[in-house]
Amino acid sequence: MVAIIGAGPVGNHAAAQLCKRGFTVDVYEEHAVIGKPVQCTGITTFFLNNLMKPKDEFVVNRISRTKVFAPDGSSVEIALPKNYIVDRTKFDAYLAAVAQSEGANYHSHHRFIRSEKRDNNYRLYFANGKEVVTDHLIGADGPLSAVAKSNGMFGQRKFIIGHQARVKIPCEEDLVEFFIDEGYFGWSVPENSKIARLGICSLDKAQHYFDKLYQMRKGKILEWQSGIIPLYDPNVVTEKDSVYLVGDAATQVKASTLGGIIPGMMAAEELARALAEGKSYERLWRKRIGFALWTHLMIHKIMLQRFKEKDYNKLVRLVRQPRITTLISTRDREFPSLLLAKMALLEPRFLQFIRFLF
Repeated sequence: MVAIIGAGPVGNHAAAQLCKRGFTVDVYEEHAVIGKPVQCTGITTFFLNNLMKPKDEFVVNRISRTKVFAPDGSSVEIALPKNYIVDRTKFDAYLAAVAQSEGANYHSHHRFIRSEKRDNNYRLYFANGKEVVTDHLIGADGPLSAVAKSNGMFGQRKFIIGHQARVKIPCEEDLVEFFIDEGYFGWSVPENSKIARLGICSLDKAQHYFDKLYQMRKGKILEWQSGIIPLYDPNVVTEKDSVYLVGDAATQVKASTLGGIIPGMMAAEELARALAEGKSYERLWRKRIGFALWTHLMIHKIMLQRFKEKDYNKLVRLVRQPRITTLISTRDREFPSLLLAKMALLEPRFLQFIRFLF
């Protein structure tokens, strides 16, 4: 038996993968409705096609261009392999339905409190008074994972603040905008021609930076969708006896863009494989996405923690070269190391930014 705590996209994908391999799976969700509250921008790369077929029932928009703005107002526009904007509530519900069709059992209003190891299994305790016994426990319960805390796996993780609102504002449907500046980066992600998801991420002063972005893209705020995002920790412990962490609970988030859906789903597939084949989950997920997550972390350290305004301005000027924009437009950003190497070969001046690592 397998118990999964958290019915987000990663927990749901893990449930489906495990059921396909013959496991009995129960998913426990603290909220009444899967996918709520929303605390995510909901943008995924074209790589989603490698994991599942995007459906119109949860895809609200498709993006084919991005425009990146430097602090001095200069910008660069880049064509993109198709990106998908998903309705997170519908997306999560769809993945839960897939898992249920494979045989997974779902339990709402079950807020996980703690677990105790009993011989070869675990007893789980929930806020509603229920107690459950399971052979394997999977924490897919987000950045503040109670499963990680209960089993001594939380560590010294760090977080980024994400502050986002749905804003009624005219926008180009196929264009996502990014704003890079000292202390934060921001985005405007269109749901359609009239509504965009406007937000920022920063280490601190989130409201200040959001207000700064809002002055550039002012509109009627319809809804707030804020939360914290874990910063990837290469030393995170994700496997301990028969307890496993996946997704945000395992800090498996791209630190450069703070997207966690796709790496989390890939890790969920490796977790299902590990349990079915008696292999190490740690080794499998690190082999598949560990280096990519480390590369994103290095990009984060350079840009969000150490760049000054002049460095962002210089970066955008270098990227504006047609040979660089053409190269970027052909690559998916899930695995950035090869792209960065090719950019440096085409334009050696990118190598000057390596000094920010030290």
